[in-house]
Parts: sequence; structure tokens; C-alpha cells
Amino acid sequence: MLRIGLTGGIGSGKSLVACVFRVLGVPVFEADTEARLLMEQHAVLKQKICLAFGEDVYRDGRLQRKKLAGIVFPDPEKLKVLNGLVHPYVFEAFDKWILKVPDAPYVLHEAAILFESGGAKCFDAVIAVEAPEELRIQRVILRDGVERQEVFDRMKNQWETARRTENASYVLWNDNNGLLLPVILNWHASFSKGVLP
Repeated sequence: MLRIGLTGGIGSGKSLVACVFRVLGVPVFEADTEARLLMEQHAVLKQKICLAFGEDVYRDGRLQRKKLAGIVFPDPEKLKVLNGLVHPYVFEAFDKWILKVPDAPYVLHEAAILFESGGAKCFDAVIAVEAPEELRIQRVILRDGVERQEVFDRMKNQWETARRTENASYVLWNDNNGLLLPVILNWHASFSKGVLP
């Protein structure tokens, strides 16, 4: 079974690409969704987050996402601490999840900061979905209803496009100028045979 990582900067469209692979019948592990669930439900992780950032980041057992985001996104060191707490549990969850799809020729692991977390080395190949910065900013403002500065705060904690593309096995440009489906179908055909194109 091939393990394929899927990443991209905020607003690049990696979730859309993951959706296409899912429609093709590919098992997709959403690391960001799993991280959110773990931060809500994993007792030990919740305790560690409270110790690191204060008990008021939870209210009645529920994570106060906006409060935590306001603490970590403007401060790269604090974000590094949070990621260091959460990512080991996410990869543990991925290892358990993959056992549930033993017959799949390949699986996709979608994660926003796959390179930044050091997780990329665990995969046979990594696809980076990319788009011009201004287009990404506009997409996130429209999608999340946030201010431009909030988008910048998140972007500065991710690798720049050039660094991601240099380290990725494959790059998919989602800049509204080319067709994504033919490229994805080509990769899917190869991955399904256990071959890296």
C-alpha cells in the first residue's frame, strides 16, 4: 500500500483535491479534522493543552478555538508547542486508521502542515496543491469570513510556496487556469497500481 501525503498552503484548495480522490474511492485521512477531534475528546491531550496555554482555553470541556487561535497564530513559538503536543496523537490515529483499509492500493493523508510537522518523511510521495498568494487570501476571506490580517497570521506559520514545491514529489497548480481532474486521474491510475508516476 502506498502512503501519499497531500498538503498545501491555506486557501490552496487541498481539501477540494482530497474530495476528488475520495470520490474516486480512495481512503482519505483528514489530519486537521482528526486534530480538532483529538483536542476536543482526548483527555490526556486536553490536559497538556491546558497546562501549556491555560485552563480557560476550554469552557465546559469544549475547546475555545478562537481563543486558542488568538494565542498561537501570532506567536510561532507557541504554535510550535501546540503542534508538538497534537501531532504525535494525530499520527498515532493515522496508524490505527490505516489498519481499517488493508485492501486499498493507496491512501491519502491530507494535512495543512505536513512538511512543517516533519511528517512528510513518513510517506512514499507528497502532493502539494498550490495557488498564487493573493488568490489564496481571497479564498480564505470568502470561505471563513475573516480579516486579511488573520489570513496572514496563519500563512506566516506555513512554508512558502517555493519551499513546498521544492520538497514535494508532485505539484498541482490550482490557480483557476488549468484543469485539475486530468492530472488527478493520471496520478490515481498510477497509484492504484502501486506505482509512483
